Amino acid sequence: MKIARYLQGLLISGVVVPSLGVAAQTVEPPELQQLDTIRDQMWIGAAPVSRATVWVAGENGLVAYSRDGGESWEYSQPGQDDLQFRDIEAIDDRQAYAVSIGDDGESKVYFTSDRGDSWRMRYRADADTFLNCMATSPNGEAWIFGDTVGDEWRIIRSPSGRNWMKANSAVSEKPLTNEGGFASSGSCVRFNNDTWLVGTGNADKARVLRKGGFGIRFDVIETPMVAGPGAGIFALWPVDDQEFYIAGGNLEPEEDQGQRLWRYDGSNFEALPAPPLEGALYSLSVIEHQGRWLLTSNKSGAAAYHEPSQQWFKLTDSEVWNVQCHGDISCWLVGADGFVAKLMWKPEPDRRANAGF
Repeated sequence: MKIARYLQGLLISGVVVPSLGVAAQTVEPPELQQLDTIRDQMWIGAAPVSRATVWVAGENGLVAYSRDGGESWEYSQPGQDDLQFRDIEAIDDRQAYAVSIGDDGESKVYFTSDRGDSWRMRYRADADTFLNCMATSPNGEAWIFGDTVGDEWRIIRSPSGRNWMKANSAVSEKPLTNEGGFASSGSCVRFNNDTWLVGTGNADKARVLRKGGFGIRFDVIETPMVAGPGAGIFALWPVDDQEFYIAGGNLEPEEDQGQRLWRYDGSNFEALPAPPLEGALYSLSVIEHQGRWLLTSNKSGAAAYHEPSQQWFKLTDSEVWNVQCHGDISCWLVGADGFVAKLMWKPEPDRRANAGF
């Protein structure tokens, strides 16, 4: 009781108690600003490159680009109009990759260097290969993860974005039966802080493939995420080569979802509080703003988790397939029925002013 009163007194006086892991100040969630300026269709891929510039991609073979914060959009069609673009990876305001999904050669990679005025197909998968998602690094390296075929991984790599090659032997272990990925948000491959991660599903175990920036092969980490047909890791985020987060669940809502959000600290997995969303989590982004935030989404909406205070905030009930951020300054949400929104973060307080400087 004395300890509780002492801690309460510290909080009232404005002192932060580090051992609690919770900041004394009130947590301010981001504000969601929904836009009505884009075409009304399904948007799934998103790639912001600055506060004002963002690329999005989706059904009907369309890619959209805005350089004024979503006030206006420029549209382009890399290939035929029946392609589904589930992932878009932007290098800057002029260069981007768009990845379509499908069997029978429908899984393709297109590239533009002129804001979508023209596109070139850089890679077309074999007829039996279904590509799910792609990630790039600042030096131009790219990895694409596809569903396995038999006992063979289907992984594509490019060292510079120009030459593309199969890298099916890039994993230290053989795939499990039916092991593959999910193309729900283009987030099953991620690069951050010199670390590559791949999340798998559809097999008896959901696993993470991990490789350092200069590594040769991916090692394999088994996870406690729910697994099986239609279940596993949908999205993940590397903090560094030892710490990462995974999000997922089961596509079938009547099936057991289990714990859908986990943190890995280098040796163990920790289950995080369940978000206020029903069903498998499609996307995951992590940013630092007055503490660490986790952003996730699915068909039942989108939510933000403030890790220091262990608080969830529901952002929208709209069907959101993807949340993607550029650094810690620009986060965008895209989804069904032309849903496009951006998150507005309040400026961090001036600590020098608060300290009397």
